[in-house]
Amino acid sequence: MVSNTKSVDLPFVVEGELVKRVNLVVDAHAAYANLSLYAGEQLLIDNLDIPTQGQQTLNVLVKFSQLGQQTLRVAGRSGSFTLKSIEFVELSDVDVPVFNDISQQVGLITEQTYKYGGPSIGDIDRDGHYDFVLNNHNFVSTQLVMNQGNGQVEITPLFPFVQDFHGSALADYDGDGDLDLMVAFGGANGTSPTSYTLLRNDDGTFNDVSAQAGINAPARGRSPRWLDMDSDGDLDLALINANNPNASGPQQLFYQNNGDGTFSPKRVAGLEQAFGERALITDFDGDGKSDLMLFSPITLWRNNGDFTFTDMSAQWLPESASGEWVDLAAAEMDVNNDGRYDIYIARGKTLYELSKKSIDFNPLTQKIDIRDDGEKGRTEISFYAPNTIVLNEMNLTYRQYNGDFPVFLGSNKTRHVVKATGFQPVQLPEEMKTADDHLVIDMAMAQGWPDEQLENGLYIGHLGNGQWRAEWVRNNIVYWNISFALSGVTDVRYDWQPNNRNIQDLLLINRGDHFDDQSAAWNLPKGGNHRGVTHGDFNNDGWTDLFVYRYGFLKERVTDLLLLNNGNGSFEITTVHGAHDVDDPGHGDMGQAFDWDLDGKVDLLNGSEEEGYWYLYQNQTQGLGNYVLVSVGYSPEQQLDPLGAEVVVTTSTGKQLTKRVASAGEVFSQGQIDTVHFGVADAQQIASIEVRWRNGEVAQLHQQQTNALYYVGRH
Repeated sequence: MVSNTKSVDLPFVVEGELVKRVNLVVDAHAAYANLSLYAGEQLLIDNLDIPTQGQQTLNVLVKFSQLGQQTLRVAGRSGSFTLKSIEFVELSDVDVPVFNDISQQVGLITEQTYKYGGPSIGDIDRDGHYDFVLNNHNFVSTQLVMNQGNGQVEITPLFPFVQDFHGSALADYDGDGDLDLMVAFGGANGTSPTSYTLLRNDDGTFNDVSAQAGINAPARGRSPRWLDMDSDGDLDLALINANNPNASGPQQLFYQNNGDGTFSPKRVAGLEQAFGERALITDFDGDGKSDLMLFSPITLWRNNGDFTFTDMSAQWLPESASGEWVDLAAAEMDVNNDGRYDIYIARGKTLYELSKKSIDFNPLTQKIDIRDDGEKGRTEISFYAPNTIVLNEMNLTYRQYNGDFPVFLGSNKTRHVVKATGFQPVQLPEEMKTADDHLVIDMAMAQGWPDEQLENGLYIGHLGNGQWRAEWVRNNIVYWNISFALSGVTDVRYDWQPNNRNIQDLLLINRGDHFDDQSAAWNLPKGGNHRGVTHGDFNNDGWTDLFVYRYGFLKERVTDLLLLNNGNGSFEITTVHGAHDVDDPGHGDMGQAFDWDLDGKVDLLNGSEEEGYWYLYQNQTQGLGNYVLVSVGYSPEQQLDPLGAEVVVTTSTGKQLTKRVASAGEVFSQGQIDTVHFGVADAQQIASIEVRWRNGEVAQLHQQQTNALYYVGRH
């Protein structure tokens, strides 16, 4: 029996390989739970999600630090469960990548701030080194990070002001050889729609040319995308937006590239009215034209090449992928090396959906974290605290309610005010200005429980013998979110159903004329609340792996998941990879996998949401397989830019690997990763490298050595 307060110790002798698969059979007594595994002080599994009540089987890849006698400890969080069995399976020839945080070392020193759907990666100045755009939200400007080529970066804000920044997209729309940038802005929940901003790269200086380019339609901007929609070679614009209930007309906006630096608005029947704020550029039918997947819900749109799109959702999507509103990120990759593009969809709940009866209790820190919505209602908990408690971390996210939300203590309802974040009435009350951001409450201060609780606010009372009670009352719709923490608590109880944040991710395998849901067969993580996904061959074994970003607990970061493709039609899941900062104050959000330093190993640029940081993790694994890097330039004849070009590498053993010049996963942003990395395992020679640009031009190299960078096309 394992619970919040009870763990299980087991003796174990580590023999053979240090890397093993752990098979666990558990019987969850609550709606959901989390399981961690330690070997002594070494964390082997970090809060694996047990998504449902009842018996279920989980498996995880672990790596022990040493052989010999160990004491294993199985710990739990959230809900209790019975550990029915634990089995260790020997694995050979499994390379578990090891990442190290080099952010400070390279000068990637960023602020704690909200993120917006991951970075945009590209060689912005075409000097052979990857640069990036950091997409922050509304407290820090979108940031340009230029790679100096000497292991250092330089960070510059792209805007001299703070605004409601959203996604961005990099591409060379004017064909001058460097990457330009489109940035989306929000529209104040539809009350003040704004236009996108087009920043033209003029020899390293970004100039706002939106007006002269003809980009001027207001919208609730989310996801800009560059793609060729009329098959004329240059890049057009799809601007994917949030629905605006205050406006008529299309939700999605489109601009045709006139070829002279200007754009003309275009109507696209069907697609312009499709719901979805997020987008993935893919080529699901393999015709060389960039298609669109919008989400949520998921819809698939085939690019006809004449500025029209056909909705292929009914023909291509399995039932499990239709009609859902929980799809938060997606990545295109050829996971089974059959030459067709598959799609991984990371699923979870949005921040607002999390603000509905969410509760976490950590007995080690003796802390309860609460997040609830500000809708009309009342919510109550009982808890045990043997001494003084502390109320802190209060957030009252403003929603046009200008009243107050005080704390009432004991039967006398003694009134206190705690300074809260997110509280923005027109005139802040004087008591709020001078209040502390926490309240220390001893038993005498909160003695008893009031006969009635009629006013908006948080009621706390001590009932005697360490037994406490709390209730937060909302008489009308008052806030978007009410959250707070109580410290000094050793146990908590409630009679309402807490928010189960576990949603199942999807893996859609491309069969040529439809997608199959192969999530179970490929051993995807069970449940979880996942906000992002990126892909790359992290161990150079010739198979595409995945990195999945987990939201974690309300106020605690958990390790993100690395899914290693074993080449046999499934993934090995692990939390032992090093791409994690134990002190990070945020949550898993989104990132990009790419070879930052062009050493043949795929690295990670990760963003941590809700006041976390940006992190650059270098892949420092030793003894990996061989690789080849293909730098895709402009097409030989028409000098078409590389975006969307397909690269096919065939090894001397006949293995064929396929990738496109694109992002390594998308939410709101788009990049251009045009030095394409391929792991080729033990192959010593490359039989051929073929690049096909989106206009059909082809260039090839033959009989090349591995572990090298090759240039194809005009540079």
